Amino acid sequence: MSFQFSMEKVLSVKQKEKESIELELGEAVQAFESIAEEIYSLLKRKEDIENLSNQQFQQRIVVNDLQNTQRFLLSMSNKIKEMQPVLQRARERMQVIQQKLLQQTIEVKKYEKLKEKQFSAYEMELTLYENKQNDEFSVLRYAKS
Repeated sequence: MSFQFSMEKVLSVKQKEKESIELELGEAVQAFESIAEEIYSLLKRKEDIENLSNQQFQQRIVVNDLQNTQRFLLSMSNKIKEMQPVLQRARERMQVIQQKLLQQTIEVKKYEKLKEKQFSAYEMELTLYENKQNDEFSVLRYAKS
């Protein structure tokens, strides 16, 4: 007489769904980090170019070089502005998936708790059955002597 959890298949499905969501979250986090790193790289590069531009300005360089630098800085600023919404969408996707993972974790915990309760009830029933068997053996042994 072994323990059989009545909702073992449901628990298994919920655990697989949770694992799938965890993988999806990992991908979302990786995408978010990739975009964030790219924006950081652009910002760092922009800062370096601005510093170089300031040095060039102090050295009285050719106006054409200064214009080229300013155009490049403007294009970098535009690229950064374009990437900000992409980063925000990646952040929102990551947060939605984190929420799904939280919900799925709660679902799995519910079934695990139910399994624990059913197992405890099974163990108690088994103990009562064994005690009853022992009592019957004791009565039979007493009756024989």
